[in-house]
Amino acid sequence: MEITKQVIETNPNPVYVKNELGKFVLANSAYAALHDLSVEELLSHGASNLDYSHERDLEILASGETAKAEEYYRLKNGGKIWYQTTKMPLKQQNGVNYLLSISTDITEWKEALQAATESVKGKETFLANMTNEIVTPINAIIGMARLVKKGFLNKAQEEYLNIILSIADNLLCMPNNILDYERINAGALGMEFIPFNVSSTVRDTVRALGQSANEQGLELNCHETTENIPIVEGDPFRLSQILINLIKNAIKFTKKGDITVSTEVAARSSKSITLEFCVKDTGIGMTAEKFESLLRSFNQENSNTPPLFAGTGLGLTICKSLIESQGGRIWVESEPGRGSRFYFQIPFLISEKAIFEEAEPPANNNLKGLNLLLVEDNQVNQLLTVSQLEECDVNVDVALDGEDALSKTREKAYDLILMDIQMPVLDGIVATSRIRKEYNLNNNTPIVAFTANAHKIDLGQYKSAGFTDYLLKPYNKTNLFLTISKYTGQLLKRKPVTRGKFNMDARPAALYDFSGLGDLANDAAFIRKMQQLFIDTVPGQLGELHEAIQQQDWDQVVYIAHRLKSTFGNIKITAAADALKKMESVARSGNELHQIEELFKEVSQATEKVLHVFSDLLQQTA
Repeated sequence: MEITKQVIETNPNPVYVKNELGKFVLANSAYAALHDLSVEELLSHGASNLDYSHERDLEILASGETAKAEEYYRLKNGGKIWYQTTKMPLKQQNGVNYLLSISTDITEWKEALQAATESVKGKETFLANMTNEIVTPINAIIGMARLVKKGFLNKAQEEYLNIILSIADNLLCMPNNILDYERINAGALGMEFIPFNVSSTVRDTVRALGQSANEQGLELNCHETTENIPIVEGDPFRLSQILINLIKNAIKFTKKGDITVSTEVAARSSKSITLEFCVKDTGIGMTAEKFESLLRSFNQENSNTPPLFAGTGLGLTICKSLIESQGGRIWVESEPGRGSRFYFQIPFLISEKAIFEEAEPPANNNLKGLNLLLVEDNQVNQLLTVSQLEECDVNVDVALDGEDALSKTREKAYDLILMDIQMPVLDGIVATSRIRKEYNLNNNTPIVAFTANAHKIDLGQYKSAGFTDYLLKPYNKTNLFLTISKYTGQLLKRKPVTRGKFNMDARPAALYDFSGLGDLANDAAFIRKMQQLFIDTVPGQLGELHEAIQQQDWDQVVYIAHRLKSTFGNIKITAAADALKKMESVARSGNELHQIEELFKEVSQATEKVLHVFSDLLQQTA
């Protein structure tokens, strides 16, 4: 035993042992010194006022499972020291449990990582500035070229303009590709793991690039598998990025013909699915050896490639890294002069929501008569969610903010609460936490978080606050119904409704899209309500946003942009929704604030077009 104590005491890394009550029974000088105490003082007093690990240690003792974490301590000289700490329960033969904590100094590694991260941030700042300097004039060139194309042109002039547009479009991709490549090299390119609809992601991506293909005289098609693809867990943004790079590559290397994007199921089990994507073109083609060489060295396919088709291969390299980081692979089938077929496979876990959807639920139940509380400050979102729930004969109360939600939950018991996250007065996280902690009729009611920030989901924070689950906005209506059904134990059974048919062909496809609203997209009365509400609310909110920008009230900019982002996203006014998302991010970070005016201009222009079309359609149906 004496040798054991000597080994522990001479260990330069902190070590301690606690009993089942969380009291120190053994520690070495390295650990005691972190609290500026001797070992004797630590053991006698317990350092209770300094031991921030006390609650966590008790949890580990209770669970009986080993845990690892990074910890840091602030030294007297103002410096920090980082440790990788392992904590493990030790069960004795007499049934008594102890907790052993062993730490390893990783300060040097953390400092090196921080230096590398700061280097990456410096590069990102430089590249972001460069991107802005490049994007502004190139967008002007693209805009003027498109204006010229509307005039009377001969065949040669139209071809020259198409070349200008192609070159300009390729130049716009370069800064972002370089930035992503630097992030990949630094290991700083994060991946999301959220439920999403693969078919919708592919379809929306192809639709977004349709104009670029048409300007080059190409036809861009989307072929969907006849097999059902369930909701999966993964990163929809990276999947879209991979497809964008491959489709733009196909547009660049295809002089005439068509490009087809397809999705097939390569393998499937009860819990996972492997999807195979293909981008097929009728372009100049390449050999498999050249493809591998391109990925390795960024060399052009060959020195005889015309300047129009010149490229670094950086986009393909980024695709390969993104695919492999998700456990997938990429390959090409191609021949020079006969087009290319770029294939890639990615395995996904099937979302629990999808598994639940396919399960056989108990019979003779439905959602009729359920009492739900919707906590949402956005009027458009209110109209959409309430209208969808009314299809199932659900009783819905609406609270305008977290404080209103607290008041309503004290007066009435609900079967489920749908809680927006970002709201005025009291946000959804604080409101949910208070519902769980204070005396309330809904202490144990399932609460589902509504959030439009896919990149900012903190599951740990949601769980700590008391949320049961979450849904991303804009959400799929099926996911909404499945979530309600899952946490109330009720089977979906929507009532039949008779609706006037809304003419989907009456609206410009590129401007907005109601198809994501499901059955409601064909409900003429509902669509008119949505259009009128957009006309009544959005201009005023844009006015508030512009005023906040002028006053440089960035917190208010974040709040209003977040609200509007959801409104535009619901009806797929994509360009404006993307601009608002970018504006929210810029205002939140405080970097590149000069971009906000241009982003606001982009949102305003899109809004004016939609307002004009909505007003005309409402007059026609009046």
